[in-house]
Amino acid sequence: MARRALPALFPPVFPAILLLLLFLWMPSSAVSRTLPTPPHLPLGESWFGIFLNDERSGFAVTTIREVPAGYRIESESAVKMTGLGFSRDMTARESYTVNRDLSLRSFDVSLTVDGSPRRVSGDVGEKAIRVTIESVGTRKTKSLPKKGLVYPPPALNLYPILQGVAEKKKYRVSMFDPESVSLKDVRIAVIGIETVDGRDAVHLRNDLYPFVDNDVWVDGTGITLRESVRDGMIETRLESEASARSFLTDAALSKKDLILDFSLVRIEPPIERPAAARRLTLALSGFPEGFPLISDAVQRVERREGGEVLFTVDLAATSGGWPSSEAADRSRYLESSERILSDNPEMARRAAEILSGTTEPRAAVEKLTRWVAAYVEDTVTDSRTPLETLEKRTGNCQSHARLYVSLARAAGIPTRFVSGLVYAEGKGFLYHSWAESFVGYWLPVDPTFGEIPANATHIKLVEGDSSDDMAPLSALIGKLSGKVITTEYGK
Repeated sequence: MARRALPALFPPVFPAILLLLLFLWMPSSAVSRTLPTPPHLPLGESWFGIFLNDERSGFAVTTIREVPAGYRIESESAVKMTGLGFSRDMTARESYTVNRDLSLRSFDVSLTVDGSPRRVSGDVGEKAIRVTIESVGTRKTKSLPKKGLVYPPPALNLYPILQGVAEKKKYRVSMFDPESVSLKDVRIAVIGIETVDGRDAVHLRNDLYPFVDNDVWVDGTGITLRESVRDGMIETRLESEASARSFLTDAALSKKDLILDFSLVRIEPPIERPAAARRLTLALSGFPEGFPLISDAVQRVERREGGEVLFTVDLAATSGGWPSSEAADRSRYLESSERILSDNPEMARRAAEILSGTTEPRAAVEKLTRWVAAYVEDTVTDSRTPLETLEKRTGNCQSHARLYVSLARAAGIPTRFVSGLVYAEGKGFLYHSWAESFVGYWLPVDPTFGEIPANATHIKLVEGDSSDDMAPLSALIGKLSGKVITTEYGK
């Protein structure tokens, strides 16, 4: 059976999962209404959540821009689905250039399926589609003969809208499937005009998958509101950008499987002993214009031509010989917040218990860091409050960091919650949270791994624990690439 890649406006669900969902009929009640034909495609971004049995399994973001004589439709998506004894994960970056009538002109699709990467690119000629297929160590070309116009996967939901919706009308299109690198005839039927989330929507049904009806609801502008397979077993839902970015940031920091490959920052050459790294110079590309970068005594940042940023992390500043020149009031790093509970009686009691007899700030920081690392098991559990972490003794890096910051502040040690990247041996850089405590100078510590100071592969990108503080990270996830310039190791 031909399979397709994760599309853009056509919400990205897994073909292999769908093959398991057989002989489904989704009844619907159509209302005899009509919607005006929109003058153009819905320009800008649209964000989607992907759900399996109502559990979040992935995300997708699509962007449509006008280009000469047509549009460019781009998408980024990541999904991990486990069910019915089957597991599959996929990440995709797709770009399709189409004519005004949505017919395909060119494409560039990068897929990673179950850890195996592949790139499919090419353009559409008069009689054939020219395709280049690249995978690890191989590159080959292919020509697909065609008759008539060919459309990319995102066009399936848009085509009926731009043709003028008519109840019970049926369409047939030839779709290019970049995953199977083949052409596929797809039939689309207009079931009717219905109301979804208070908006008029066209209910479409297509036969993209044998034996499985794929039901889609698209509003009058062409934005997909919902896609459902097997009576909602697999659903793709339009959501707000704020909600999607919050999920993306939390999933990346929690290192959840469904986003891990997408968020990983691969670099060359590999760092052989990250835990022993004392000085690191790293070049990263992919930062949005105007992204705020942080320099301090430990981390120096230099913007270079072409949008590249050079980070130099030097732990020499954590030896005590580099007193802070910061003149700002540090009292804010002792305050409580919604998720930093430094004024909680249990936090004060526990901090006093851990630090009994310890008065020197650095010694206190070392005790607290090691205690949290030993007490809390590292899991990908959603980030918890410090009190929940104390009770359950499990949590992700954010849980470790929030508990540590709460205890340190309760003990009177100015401490800040920070997030960014850390190197995972054999993989690359992953998103992570840790902390910095003021002990006459700012000392970075990692209460997840018990590191004092945190090794030099910790690249600080944001400070603060609130959703607003960490929101800038969502603009980076899936965008960064880099290379290691130099690494120096300690004993």
